[in-house]
Amino acid sequence: MAPTVAQAEGGSFEHTAFDGSTAPKASSLDPALVNQLLVQLDPKKDASSVDLEGLLAFQKAANYIAAAQIFLRSNGLLEEELTHGNIKKRLLGHWGTCPGLNFVYAHTNVLISHAPDAEFVFTTGPGHGLPALMATLYLEGAISKFYPKFGRDKDGLKQLIRAFSFPGGFPSHVNAETPGSIHEGGELGYALAVAFGSVMDKPERINVVVVGDGESETGPTAAAWHAHKYLDPAESGAVLPVLHVNGFKISERTIPGTMDDLELACLYTGYGYQVRIVEYGANLPENASEKQLEESINLDMAASFKWAYGEIQRIQKAARGGNPITKPRWPLIILRSPKGWTGPARLKDIQMVGTWRAHQVPLPKAAGDDYELGVLKDWLESYGPRELFNTAGNKHGDLSSSLPSDVVNAASLRIIPAKEERRLGFNKAVYRGYEPLDLPDWKKFSHDVKNGDVSAMKAIGSYLEGVVENPKNQKSFRIFSPDELASNKLDGVFKHTHRNFQWDPETANNGGRVTEMLSEHTLQGLMQGYTLTGRTGLFPSYESFLGIVTTMVEQYAKFVKVAEETTWREKNPSLNYIETSTLWRQEHNGYSHQNPGLIGSLLALPSHQTRVYLPADANTAVSTIAHCLRSKNYVNLIVGSKNPTPCWLDADEAEEHCIAGASVWKKYSTDEGINPDVVLVGCGVEVTFEVIAASFLLQAQGVRVRVVNVTDLMILGDEGTHPHALSPIAFQGLFTIDKPVVFNFHGFPKDVSSLLFSRNARVGRGRFDILGYIEQGTTTSPWSMLRMNKASRFDVAMRAAEAVAGQDPNGRISSQLQVLQGRWKHALHDHEKYVLEHGDDPEWCADVNPEAEKK
Repeated sequence: MAPTVAQAEGGSFEHTAFDGSTAPKASSLDPALVNQLLVQLDPKKDASSVDLEGLLAFQKAANYIAAAQIFLRSNGLLEEELTHGNIKKRLLGHWGTCPGLNFVYAHTNVLISHAPDAEFVFTTGPGHGLPALMATLYLEGAISKFYPKFGRDKDGLKQLIRAFSFPGGFPSHVNAETPGSIHEGGELGYALAVAFGSVMDKPERINVVVVGDGESETGPTAAAWHAHKYLDPAESGAVLPVLHVNGFKISERTIPGTMDDLELACLYTGYGYQVRIVEYGANLPENASEKQLEESINLDMAASFKWAYGEIQRIQKAARGGNPITKPRWPLIILRSPKGWTGPARLKDIQMVGTWRAHQVPLPKAAGDDYELGVLKDWLESYGPRELFNTAGNKHGDLSSSLPSDVVNAASLRIIPAKEERRLGFNKAVYRGYEPLDLPDWKKFSHDVKNGDVSAMKAIGSYLEGVVENPKNQKSFRIFSPDELASNKLDGVFKHTHRNFQWDPETANNGGRVTEMLSEHTLQGLMQGYTLTGRTGLFPSYESFLGIVTTMVEQYAKFVKVAEETTWREKNPSLNYIETSTLWRQEHNGYSHQNPGLIGSLLALPSHQTRVYLPADANTAVSTIAHCLRSKNYVNLIVGSKNPTPCWLDADEAEEHCIAGASVWKKYSTDEGINPDVVLVGCGVEVTFEVIAASFLLQAQGVRVRVVNVTDLMILGDEGTHPHALSPIAFQGLFTIDKPVVFNFHGFPKDVSSLLFSRNARVGRGRFDILGYIEQGTTTSPWSMLRMNKASRFDVAMRAAEAVAGQDPNGRISSQLQVLQGRWKHALHDHEKYVLEHGDDPEWCADVNPEAEKK
C-alpha cells in the first residue's frame, strides 16, 4: 500500500509502501486449491473501458470530505492556515472504514451506469462509517436535495463538514436521517439480512451491501450468509455482498483479518457463493508507486463488479426463462484493503494504517498537539483540496444540468449517474415505498360463539389464507417464521402458497410467501428490509424465542422514531409479531420455554410506536391481526393461544371490544357489572378463562363481580403516555374509583405495574392486586402452570374475597373468608395430588363453571 506517512515533527507527508506486516499468516492447506475456488479475472482486459480518472477523483473527494468531517469545525476547505481552533473539541467518528466504503460506493455508481434496467440500493454494515456516506451522498446531490442548507456551494460544503457529530448536526452513524438508508447501523450484525429482505419480490432490485469484517463475527451475520438460499431469482432481485476485510476492529484483529485467501475461499464457497477477492497491492511489485496501486485495485474492482452483475443476470435469466439453475451460486466480493487507507501511516514510530489504531480517530490530540495538527494538515492537503474543490467561487462543474455544482470539480462527478432517480440516495423505494395490502373483511373469518372452542391461531391462519390468496398481495406480503408455522397452527396458508427454500428440491422455484429458517436474527433482518422498502411482513414464533431479536427490534424502533422526525420520509407498514406457544401452554417443553419477556422490552420503546395486544379468543384475535396488517410505523405484538378456547364474543362484540381496547364483559358479571364489590380483570387467553371461572365462584358466594377484559395493554398507561391510554374518567369507568381490582395478567406482573405506576390506582396505593407469571414452571400439566404461578381461578377468587372482606370487615364474606379460603386451597392441593398420580389435569380444569353443569 502507499498511504501518506508522517516522517518528522513537522508532520510532512511522503508516500511510502505499506510494509504488509499485518497481513494474515498462511494456512497449512494446499495453496493450489485457491485457483480452483476463487474466481479468476483479467482486470486490465475486463475493465478496460472504465473511467479510471473519474473513479479516482470521486474517491479522493469523498475521502477528503469524510476526514474533514471527523476533525474540522471551521476552515473546512483549508482556505486558511489550519489551527487548533479549527478542530472540533470532541473528536468522534470512525475513519478506518471510510475509504473502503467510498471505494465500494464509487464502483456501485459505475455499475449503475452499466445496468440501465436495474434499481440499486446501498446498505452499509459498518454504520459508524457515516462520514463516508455523507461525503458520497453530498457528491451525488442527495444531501443538498433533502437538506437544502447544505447546498452545493462552498458555504454548504463547509457547513456539512462542521455538522457531523456536532450538536444540532448529524449523528455519528448511519440512521434514518441518511438518504438511501434502510439500516440503523448502531448494532452490528444484520445489514446482510436487511439487504436480502429489501430485494424480495423486487426482481429489478440489486442491493450492494458492505459487510464489515468485524461485523462478520456476529451470530446474525453468520446465519445471514445463508439468506440467498431463500431468494427465488424468478420473483426477487439480488444482493451483491462486499465483505470488507480491513483486518481490525476497535482494538484487535478481526477473524477474517487472520484468514488467508484459501481459508476465506473455503468458508464462503461452503456458504454457497462464488468468491472473488480484490486486494490492494495484489500482483504488484513491492516498489509499485501509489498511482499504480490505486489504479490496479480500481481496475480489479471494476472488473469484479462487472463479473458479479453478469452472474446475477445469468442466474435470473435462467430462472425467469423457466430453466432455473439448481442451487445457484451468487457472487460475493471480498475486498482486502488496509485499515484507514489513505490516512496517516505512522505517528512518529507507531504504525497507524493497517492496524487497529486507524479504526476511530487516528489523531485524537489534533486540537491541542502541534505535531498531530501538522500531520492532519498534511493528510488533508495530500488529497489536493484546491484541485477537488473550487474555493475561489467560480463554477467548477455540473453534476447535471438541473443540479449545478459551484464547489466540486467536474471530474469527481463523472461517474455519478446522470439521472437523479438512479442515484443511490434518491431511490424512492427506501423512503417512499409503501404498498398497502388489499385485506379481506375479517368478519368473514369470525366464528359463532355457540359452535364450541376455537383455536385463535387457526382463526388467524384462516384469515392469512385470505390475505395470501389475493393476487394483489402476492408481491407485498410475506411471513417470516422459524420452522414453527405448522406447530403454531398457521399452516393453512400453504393451501395457497409455498415455502421458498431454494436449496430444497421440494420447495425450490415455486415462489412462496413463507420463509422458514431457524435463525430469528436472520428472519428479523429480512422482515426489516422488506418493511423499510414498503411491504408488509409477519413474524410468528414461540413466545419464549421471539425475545432473541429484542435488541434488533429496539434498534429498528429507534430508526423509525428518527424517520418520523425526518420530514422527507414517509411511513411504512408496521413490524408485526405473533407470540404463541405461550408459557401457559409450554408445560410439555418445560421451564426453558416459559418466558413472556418481550412484552416488557416493548414497553420500554418510544410509547407511541408500541402496540401490545392480548386478544382473549378467536374473534378478537382475527380482528386484531386485520388491524395490525393495515397499520403503519408501529411495532405490533399479538400474544395468543394455539389451543382451542371458547369464543367469548361474537364478531360485532369483538369489533367493539378491540376498538375500545378494554370493556366490561357484562354477561359474566353481576347485573352487567353495575355496583360491583370487586373488579376481576383478565388480560390474555388462559388467565381470562380463569378470571371468568373465578367470577362464577365468587358470585355463588353472593359477591358482586365486574369482569373486565383488556385486549390492548397500552390503554393502562397514564393519559398522555400513549395514544391509546385511557382518560382518568374512562379508567374509573372500567375499574371504579374505590373498589378492589384483581388483575390476572398473561405475563410478568411488573409490566402491568409499570403501566399503572403514574395512576392513582397503582400498586402500592393498595387497590390493584396483580397476578401473573412469577417464574414458576417445569414439565407438568397445563393447568398446573396456573396453579404454580398463583394465577388460577382459586387464587383469583381468594385474592378477591380477601379484598372484599377488607373493605367490609363486618360483612358476610368476612365471616366466611376462612371457610372459602380453606375450600379453595384444598382444591389446589387436590389438583396437585391428581396431577402427580395421573399425569394430566382433571376434566373440571377445562370447564369455566363446573357447578353449573351439576345443576
